[in-house]
Amino acid sequence: MRLTSLLPDGEPNCLVLKLRQMLILLDCGLGLEQLYAMPVRRGLATVEQESEIVSPATSTTSYAPGKRKQDTIDGAQASDIRQDWASFIRSSSIQSSQKKPRRSSITPQGSSDSSTASATEASQEYMFKLPDFSGIDLKSVDVVLISNFNHMLSLPYLTEFTDFQGRIFATEPTIEFGRQHMIEFVSFFGTSVSSSPHHSIDRKQLVARSGSGLYPAYTVADIKACIDKIQPVRFREHVSLYGSLKLTAHSAGYCLGSSNWHIQTGTESIAFISSSSIQTNLHPDLFDGSLLEKAGTVIAADLCPVGATSYNSGVNDVCAKVAMTIARKGHVLIPCAISGFLFDLMEDIHLHLSHMGLTHQVQYGFISPVAETALQYSNILAEWMAPRKQEMVYLPEAPLLHGILQEKGLSKTYKSVHGAFSSDLKHPCIVFGGHPSLRSGPMVNLLQMWGSQAQNSIVLVEPRMDSTACLEPFKDLEISKRICPLDIRLSIDQLVDVMRKHKHPKHVLVPSSSTTLTRSDGTSELADAKGTTSTPACQWSAYKYTEPLQLGIGSLYETVLLSEELAKGIFPQSFGITSIAAISGSLSIYNNRMQLEPASVGGRQILALHSQRQLCGTMNLGTLLAGLAMIGITDPVVTELEEIKDTRKAEIKIEFALDGKDAHIIVRENETIVKCEEASRPLLREAIVRCFQTL
Repeated sequence: MRLTSLLPDGEPNCLVLKLRQMLILLDCGLGLEQLYAMPVRRGLATVEQESEIVSPATSTTSYAPGKRKQDTIDGAQASDIRQDWASFIRSSSIQSSQKKPRRSSITPQGSSDSSTASATEASQEYMFKLPDFSGIDLKSVDVVLISNFNHMLSLPYLTEFTDFQGRIFATEPTIEFGRQHMIEFVSFFGTSVSSSPHHSIDRKQLVARSGSGLYPAYTVADIKACIDKIQPVRFREHVSLYGSLKLTAHSAGYCLGSSNWHIQTGTESIAFISSSSIQTNLHPDLFDGSLLEKAGTVIAADLCPVGATSYNSGVNDVCAKVAMTIARKGHVLIPCAISGFLFDLMEDIHLHLSHMGLTHQVQYGFISPVAETALQYSNILAEWMAPRKQEMVYLPEAPLLHGILQEKGLSKTYKSVHGAFSSDLKHPCIVFGGHPSLRSGPMVNLLQMWGSQAQNSIVLVEPRMDSTACLEPFKDLEISKRICPLDIRLSIDQLVDVMRKHKHPKHVLVPSSSTTLTRSDGTSELADAKGTTSTPACQWSAYKYTEPLQLGIGSLYETVLLSEELAKGIFPQSFGITSIAAISGSLSIYNNRMQLEPASVGGRQILALHSQRQLCGTMNLGTLLAGLAMIGITDPVVTELEEIKDTRKAEIKIEFALDGKDAHIIVRENETIVKCEEASRPLLREAIVRCFQTL
């Protein structure tokens, strides 16, 4: 077994598992780290107006929205991550310059420098880092397993821009929330000078050379084609592929439809645990640890960072900050996806405001191109929820609070900040939505509107984002800023406890960020509170970005099928109640299935050279003595013992002289021991063989 991580720690999952002859892709996330380095554009400025301001994609210094170039360069020093962003843009500009650029309004008229025009055009596009597929034959990937909607943004690149021909599996909620997540992603980051990213980059080579740079977002048409290729599964549903491969999805307790995968092939059993939670007060179905019962290997991914604040403590901080802002008649901005723990966070906030007596003067707003669809869809998924939420369906009552608030008119959904949002706005209000990176989407516009007022607040709750870097372009705004990452994912301590409760596997693979103690032999120890280390019964290993981790697992024996043609030529011989037949043939392996077929002419010649007599039966004393008499041994001494030291059953010892040397044969139930001179063995061999039948 070989495991390789295609995205750095902290980014969404994308792992490649090489298991026997199969290649399995575990999740297909998209790298978003480069967004932290990109400043936002000034409010609603047009492209022509922005030519007077620092260019968003080429600037290497931090600036507040609306500042002029000369205000930011003086005394500013570019950070490493901004230099990385600039290098990424340069590499993507070189790639796009291979195509003839379209004339842009910010290019001087009559300019003949095509590379400059192309670089300017590329700088107006949001660029993203794909998983490093460059070292993988994507056509040979057999299966893609998706754990939840956070880890599938790269899937359209894989299905639409490459020769991938494998199968994709995910639960029904994961497919729908993933589709919504992709549409929101394209809405926020898909707009560019080019009408389509395919104009500047060759579709067929897009993912194949993904390790060399950044690439623009896909299109809505790509999303539809990709989603149509995903096969939905249910929890505990068994999927059989390629003979011996069996896949089963188990609830992960993280979000609606989030799943951990049990992979069974032959005698090898692997559990893939991704973005899981054991919080019992959340709305998704509870964590199902039964997949660990038979797992010999556990692959853990997307764990909570070491030292992260607990979810309950973080929720209390968020509720306190929201209540304080509402009490002073201010607005609250919470950038996040319209899914996942947002549904629980909203209930906690509403309950806290009720205790404070503030619910009568607050309005909830959800701004996203998929907000209405996401909220409506989530309330019809009771079967994927925790038992306490499922019971609410029979009252009848909406399982999630936002459904009740929408009926009462206390919460509303909007596709953007334009239009109805402005006319419906009440003071104060709590707004959810936008991209948590604060580089695009409605939150950027709302920060321009409300950022200068100190009574307003913005609360960052997304644990995957670098919140400090996200707020950097807005550091000069007066709006109150609060960073309260709400992380419900398994911590390394919780992972250890879960495995001890259900079963301790033989091998556990965790991200390298979970190991900090390095020993003299180069291996790492687990950095959890309990000081867990590898033992002879359980080995802990850390996988690193782009570094394959080889693990020797498996069995000495495998199941082999007999071909129909070979089976017709088998004629078993009866030995008492047992029938035995000798089989020889040519072994073939295809689609993870092993089959024995009749050997070809060349194969028969090879088998003939290695053919030996196969003996079957039990030793018969009379036949043995007759065989000894044929070689001149007529007076052997036979001793029969009923039992020897309570360790063996009956034993017969035949002592005699052969070629003037003492020799003897000991016959037991399951073994025959011959002691004689080496030169005399061929004589005794024929006498002993007479006691058995030959296949």
